[in-house]
Amino acid sequence: MALIELWQSPADHEGEGLSDDIWAGDLIAVYGLLRAGESGFARFGLASAFKPRGPCVISGELWDLGAYPGLVPGEGQVVGELFELTDTSVLPKLDAFEDYWPDDPARSRYDRVKVRLVQPDLSAWVYVWKLSVDTATRIESGDWLRRWSARS
Repeated sequence: MALIELWQSPADHEGEGLSDDIWAGDLIAVYGLLRAGESGFARFGLASAFKPRGPCVISGELWDLGAYPGLVPGEGQVVGELFELTDTSVLPKLDAFEDYWPDDPARSRYDRVKVRLVQPDLSAWVYVWKLSVDTATRIESGDWLRRWSARS
């Protein structure tokens, strides 16, 4: 399994950041319940905290973990949506929704990492599943919204 390196903010990064790692203006790629039209998007007021930037493709494999998906490093491609962060105050709620606890990594089921997207050719933050997928089903299409049609 390929490793995804954590991205560190340069010291001269302009803007207001949260935990010295994510800043207003940074991009976030989502692939599951945080995509437009899914429950997480409305639940956290993402329409006001994120500016839509369009579709994206993330390198990796998408796994059906039951009520939500998990992205893991791999050879596939995952369909997602790209957003520009406009309000960092939403991040603690977003991290909690993604079961990512930056101050308690052992409690986290996801890591928030910065990766280079397949398309567009940009870097973006993404939540990556860090536990086993041994009992999960891979979503071959790489698209959480099409997971049911792929099984028919």
